Amino acid sequence: MARMSYATLRDTLTFEDKLDELRLSLKYIMGNTYTSLSTHDPNDLLVGRDRQPMKKSATFGGSTLPLLRPAIHSDSITALAVVRPGMVITGSRDKTLALNNVDTGECVTKWTGHDGEVTKLAYENTVGNHFVLSGSRDQSIKLWQFHSREAQRTFEGHSLGVTGLANINENSFVSGSRDTTLKIWDVESTKRSVRSAQVNRNLVTHITFSLPCNIIAQSSEDKEVKLWDPRNLELVAQLPRKNHIQMYCEFIDDKLLASSSNGFNGYGCEISIWDIRTRKLLRELRGHEGSVPCVAGLTQQVTLKKLLMSVSMDRSIRIWNIEDGVCVWEETVVTDSDLLQCVSFNDGHVVVSGGKGVLAHIRVQGRAGKPYFQMLSVQKMIS
Repeated sequence: MARMSYATLRDTLTFEDKLDELRLSLKYIMGNTYTSLSTHDPNDLLVGRDRQPMKKSATFGGSTLPLLRPAIHSDSITALAVVRPGMVITGSRDKTLALNNVDTGECVTKWTGHDGEVTKLAYENTVGNHFVLSGSRDQSIKLWQFHSREAQRTFEGHSLGVTGLANINENSFVSGSRDTTLKIWDVESTKRSVRSAQVNRNLVTHITFSLPCNIIAQSSEDKEVKLWDPRNLELVAQLPRKNHIQMYCEFIDDKLLASSSNGFNGYGCEISIWDIRTRKLLRELRGHEGSVPCVAGLTQQVTLKKLLMSVSMDRSIRIWNIEDGVCVWEETVVTDSDLLQCVSFNDGHVVVSGGKGVLAHIRVQGRAGKPYFQMLSVQKMIS
């Protein structure tokens, strides 16, 4: 597929396309009202004097994009968690995690306390309660709240770094580690995990939970994706083994699961789409030249087709049509570092992170029913 830049594509836009783009840009500049709504939570960050109008974006106009900003972190950003549109939590190899307003580039708050790289993040928002969970190579999991920069609880029990973390509900979460175990924890108790399971050679790389399916999915260095029952942490299924390490897994909906492989020079580097009901491989998405450490379902209003985004160590971002496996857009982030993580907001915006503190804010645009990326801003370390 021929790669087309945003500038080239913008020159071909019709008057109606440009008018639609202007409407989206004005909406973006004015801010998302959801980010300023009160949650009636005393632990919410946006209370009292902090509940002020969000700053206006300075990224209006295609000719000025992307806006370059200084990095929030001093090392690679290895974990992301969505709070709400425009707000994302980042975890880094610099041992810190931060709450970021990607519309303005502001670091709203920063937490320190881990003795190793922050590897995984999970955010839970329930009525009257917000909390952040962070897993680390220091073998611990910490619980944080917006009103304090100190960890509220520390969960210990893994013997190696935490490499998987997902909320099950407001009262419990599941973690996984390179120690080949999965553990379910009670949010209110740090004494010990509620349940634990171990599978030989199951070096966990990622964990995700589907509420509609009521199932835990977990990828591993043993080249498998495993499905677990969250009620008793029993192994439900092991999907057919792949040829390469499975780096990540993500539920697309209540029927499909995506997993991504490591690789080099196009060998491996594929994304696998699985049918959860039949436990069979439906198709493989190929095109990346490097390992694919993360994928995310893409929320957008450009097309009715199901789309998936992926980031790769070949330093590109791709949009895929899940139904036929075709790559419909490819974008290279202008940086000299690998891309590591991606998340999608429900308003058509995405965030991508990578080495050297890279944090890119991107908007999903459309022309003639075809999606493409518009880079809004990039944070990175100044060399």
